[in-house]
Amino acid sequence: MRAARLSASMVLLATAFATHRAAAAPSVWMVDDGEKIRRDAVSTSFETGVDNAIWRPGEAAHLFAMRNESVAFQVVVEADDAELEGVTVEFDELDGPDGAKMVEGPPAVRGAVAGSGRIERFVEHFVEVRRASGGKKRGESPGWEAGSGPPEREWVGPVPDALLPVDVAHEWSPYPLRVAPRQNGIVWIDVEVPRAQAAGIYRGDVVVHVQDVVLARLPVELEVVDATLPDRTVATALSYDHEALEERVGPRAERQLWQLLHAHRIAPMNDATSPSDVDREFPSLSGSLYTASQGYVGPAPGMGDGVLAIGAHGAFGGPDAATLQRLRTVADRVADQKLLGATDVVLYAADDQCSSPWGAGWRSLLRDSDDANLRRVRVGWTCSLDPTAQPVDVPMMHATFDVAEVNAARAQGKESWVYDGVRPRTGTFLVDDDAVSPRVNGWLSAMFRIPRWVVRDSMHWYAEHGDVPIDPFADAESLSTESEWANGEGMLLYPGTQLDAFDEHSLGFQGVLASIRLKNWRRGLEDAGYLQMARDRDPARADAVARWLVPTAFDEAKAGDAPSWGSRGKPFFEARRELLGIILGRAPGVLPSRAAEPATVTAAMAGVGCSRGLTEAGGGIALGLVVGAMGLGRLRRRPHPLGPPPRKQGGGSVSL
Repeated sequence: MRAARLSASMVLLATAFATHRAAAAPSVWMVDDGEKIRRDAVSTSFETGVDNAIWRPGEAAHLFAMRNESVAFQVVVEADDAELEGVTVEFDELDGPDGAKMVEGPPAVRGAVAGSGRIERFVEHFVEVRRASGGKKRGESPGWEAGSGPPEREWVGPVPDALLPVDVAHEWSPYPLRVAPRQNGIVWIDVEVPRAQAAGIYRGDVVVHVQDVVLARLPVELEVVDATLPDRTVATALSYDHEALEERVGPRAERQLWQLLHAHRIAPMNDATSPSDVDREFPSLSGSLYTASQGYVGPAPGMGDGVLAIGAHGAFGGPDAATLQRLRTVADRVADQKLLGATDVVLYAADDQCSSPWGAGWRSLLRDSDDANLRRVRVGWTCSLDPTAQPVDVPMMHATFDVAEVNAARAQGKESWVYDGVRPRTGTFLVDDDAVSPRVNGWLSAMFRIPRWVVRDSMHWYAEHGDVPIDPFADAESLSTESEWANGEGMLLYPGTQLDAFDEHSLGFQGVLASIRLKNWRRGLEDAGYLQMARDRDPARADAVARWLVPTAFDEAKAGDAPSWGSRGKPFFEARRELLGIILGRAPGVLPSRAAEPATVTAAMAGVGCSRGLTEAGGGIALGLVVGAMGLGRLRRRPHPLGPPPRKQGGGSVSL
């Protein structure tokens, strides 16, 4: 009897020990691209499946995509009380119908970093955020008005941002991963779906090893639908300093930069002050760089980037006859290269100097010129005052702009672009903001039909005024003055080589690396294509989805409020799925309730059901909107804030 009691006690002890060991064991889980997982954020709800858009424990991760689209997800390896060494995250291929496959591309240093293969893996490098972005008033920063930023300590500490291709990851952010006790190591995985990919369900496994031992095997299912995302969705422009790029990374980096941005649907804002600049930038402007013969695989093959600044940031100075002649040589070379019709050519007269006479002076000189090429050059600058009173053709305005004023300016023939971003009016591009913040701006580009969204710098690897270099892998504070500071301001890209400083954080190839923020902007630009295609099928339903996701923006938003959209990636995933249902004409699905959001959410959604439904149809997911008792016919039709839609751009196709 005593022996039986002892045996039972030993079983209980062994069970308790095993339970303790299981609770403390390393874990592996997946989440979509709409979250940033801090290095020290262990035991999150995402690994239980809560608020996780794509994965639950014990199930396959479920993704969907059109052809000509990129999707991404993250694999998180969470250590227990012991360090993990030699961790690999493998995802070699996805097997589809009738032998169709998507496989891992060649090493990222060959050809374009993004878009060169079907599957690419990146180590997430954690950038140290020492303090939250700030300004003169408590709670404000260059990225948000006072009271409208994220919680102050939300993104202070080790925050993931730089994405290092696994082929070039270095010992300071290694692959195979080294994961410290009670911390995370994360691999970002891109899947690029080519235009010719067969529709159907693709399956594969993420296999995680520690040394030679399999730690986890996680299945992934990707549904490629029978539809094609347009090559061009909404227009962008990303500014950079050619000389700074060459100084930090090397002379061969610019072409790789152009291919990287083009694969992410982002146009570099090429800047020309001489005919030789136009010649150097011709491969980007003409699209000749974006071909298979040049190692490029991705959206918009052979298409030029479509935007050229002449004398960016006021480099030409004030208008006079001698300078006009210099400008003429640039405009004539653009015309000689047959780029004028396909390219937005803008003389960038000044930055944030609304009272400057340069805008009106240049506009008058160009309009009165006897050179037909000069007369086709528009004048623009950054100024956020009423655009109807601005003496330029292209006012580039901060996100606080008044929509009615922009409408009135468009009636005058002006084209108001938006630059950068500020909460709660728009998303931002700062490191210490939510992962989804940049993608919001892609949605807003389509919702408000913004002619072009500009980011004024992407490689701010030098302190204010370019005096002191900073190491972007170690210091997130890219803007620092006495009155304001910001993390990741003007720094969406990272150097692949650091020639002028910080050799200890140099990866040894002449190119640039994407950030998680750049990837999320790409996601928003692709989502904009979903919205445009859904509008073609059913404008009311498509706009209702957009207003469910982003109820208020620009001058509708109130300073001091939180943004009207949520901070998590799951609602964006669900909204995109609803739009896909509209595009494909599938049976209605259901958007979940947004009861936690402001009351304005319901204004455009009256009559739309509030519970989620998901059914399988023909091997895919049946999606859409479930209509409530009032019906879709009684949705409030809110006119588009920036007027009627532009001409439809080609490139999209749908097969039902």
